[in-house]
Amino acid sequence: MAEGHIVAADYVTGRLPPDERQAAEEHLRHCAQCRAAVEAARLTDTRQRSEDVAGGLISFAAHLVQGGFTMLAPSLRQLPAPPPEPPPELEVKPTFEPLRVLQPRVARGARGVLEVLGRFGLVLIMTVGVLLLPTPHGLSPEGHRALALFAFTGSILVLEPVSLPIAALTVPLAQVALGVATAPQAFETFSRPVVFLILASLFLAEALRKHGLTRRLALLSIVASGGGVRQLVLGMMGIAALLSMWVENTATAAVLIPVALTISKQIPDPKKARGLLVLLVLGIAYSASLGGMVTIMGSASNAVASGFLAQIRPWAFVDWMRYGLPAFLLLFPITWWLLLRLVPVAVQRLDVEPARREVAKLGSMSRPEREILLTLVVAAFFWVTGSFIEPALGLPPTLLSAAMVAVAAVAYLAVRQIIAWEDVKGVSWGIFLMIGAGLSLGEALTRTGATDWFAGLLTPLVTGPPLLISMLALVYLTSHLTDVMNNTTVAAVFVPVFISLAQADPSIDAVQLVLPVTLATTFGYSLPSASGRMALIAATGIVDRREMMRYGLIITGVSAVTLGLFFYALAVVGLI
Repeated sequence: MAEGHIVAADYVTGRLPPDERQAAEEHLRHCAQCRAAVEAARLTDTRQRSEDVAGGLISFAAHLVQGGFTMLAPSLRQLPAPPPEPPPELEVKPTFEPLRVLQPRVARGARGVLEVLGRFGLVLIMTVGVLLLPTPHGLSPEGHRALALFAFTGSILVLEPVSLPIAALTVPLAQVALGVATAPQAFETFSRPVVFLILASLFLAEALRKHGLTRRLALLSIVASGGGVRQLVLGMMGIAALLSMWVENTATAAVLIPVALTISKQIPDPKKARGLLVLLVLGIAYSASLGGMVTIMGSASNAVASGFLAQIRPWAFVDWMRYGLPAFLLLFPITWWLLLRLVPVAVQRLDVEPARREVAKLGSMSRPEREILLTLVVAAFFWVTGSFIEPALGLPPTLLSAAMVAVAAVAYLAVRQIIAWEDVKGVSWGIFLMIGAGLSLGEALTRTGATDWFAGLLTPLVTGPPLLISMLALVYLTSHLTDVMNNTTVAAVFVPVFISLAQADPSIDAVQLVLPVTLATTFGYSLPSASGRMALIAATGIVDRREMMRYGLIITGVSAVTLGLFFYALAVVGLI
């Protein structure tokens, strides 16, 4: 025992004397933290227990799911060989204490403090550097300061001197300091309905996780595949995409990747196991991103774009799905097909008996599981039909809006005691702050005239070439820009610009530009900085940087061209 807790490695390997082991077992009955440590230790590699990728994955997944977005550098460059004997049950149960609200970067020692100060220094240098430049022609002094705000926001989110949620909180502070907003203006966007829609979706995700529905779905997918690798990858990708339509996509990936890890451990040959694992985790990460295209709540960039579109025209939940769902149905099979051909896998079939035993052990759905599923089905029905039902029944306007329906669903689950505040207060509140900051940045650019100035610069690119060329160029540029810049920031800058451009030119429809550019932020597949999903798999060391870049660039390029052609076709036939 150390400081009131057991040493997990000693307990798992049997190094504790009998009396200490008995005391440790008694302690484990009451200490969730130590149970988590023991569970992680049981997954450690026989060669190097302290650095096993499974333990690192579970720890990092907990960090992402429960509230942190700080990207961690990979601790391992190569995947350790799995143990000689595969585990008897296909089971990963990452039990962990909720990490509360935010997880800021902690500087350790003088070197750590200097690193953080250096990052802050670079942010300030970029911001001041923009301020010292001559005011561009056609831009007001306020717009010039708004450009400095853009430089501040982009650099602090890329360099991360603090965790992303904390960095997002500094955006309103910078607005007021630069004189482009008052405090009420800077924080007004944090109360937009779309922000609470995303927050409620995180609470619903916690209900799914708490009662094991995500794990049940993954196991059923494995059994349904019959052991064929192609079918198995398709099933896991389908589950990830389906959940990501209604649940924050990084949380979905964090829940499913441990299942992929355990599947690969059934293969005794380390090289063959690693090939399958790379294929599975990339499939989960990519499909989680693609599933987020379908709904407003699927991605933070979707939420930001919807917030701006709702200000210029009636824009409901179903309006987004009208374009997001067909785009997903087109891109999902292409991504699956490309992955199977790009990632070499020497195994063609696996034994699904362990998964079958786990499904049998789970038994039929519990009452909470059934109620959660029913609640999600009813909520999805009103998300899609609410805008039509309201006027037909004479209900108060916005009563059945997406945000109100999501909050009502969470309230119902709370009344039924399926989730409680203790369950949801540790979710990724950082997304709430990121979306609010993105909307706030966009409002500041619009208010100061910087958006109109940007629109003037982009007008020749949009109206000069043929629509096909400009559409492909915008989508391709955005898909690669999101590799190095947070997708919320990309949407916050470009969406108001395209709206301004459309308002100045009646021949341009804002949705025709906003939707493809926003959906293109999905394709951040090439670098760990592109998204939480890519940061997650990079931090585990499952996929090295060269593989991530190679596969990501190919699939990003094909996806961007496909998406551009899809929206061009919609424009030609008059559907957008």
